[in-house]
Amino acid sequence: MLYALLKSGVSTSDSSVTRAVNYLLASQHADGSWFVRSRAPKFQPYFDGGFPYEHDQWISAMATGWATTALAASLHADAPRRAAR
Repeated sequence: MLYALLKSGVSTSDSSVTRAVNYLLASQHADGSWFVRSRAPKFQPYFDGGFPYEHDQWISAMATGWATTALAASLHADAPRRAAR
């Protein structure tokens, strides 16, 4: 949701963006990941891919990627920053 808001042109100062950023930061786990419970039926054999959350690791890995992408986009959505030298 945050990523879509930013890509649609909503300002980082908008209250909806602020709430989304706060939600993501509050729901982030200590290891830096986000947990999402899978709703898919468990019909495939389980194997550990190395990400936390066992049977929910694949959806949680994708959620962590999107959350990270959205938070990074919120840092520079209104004004591009120059690269540090």
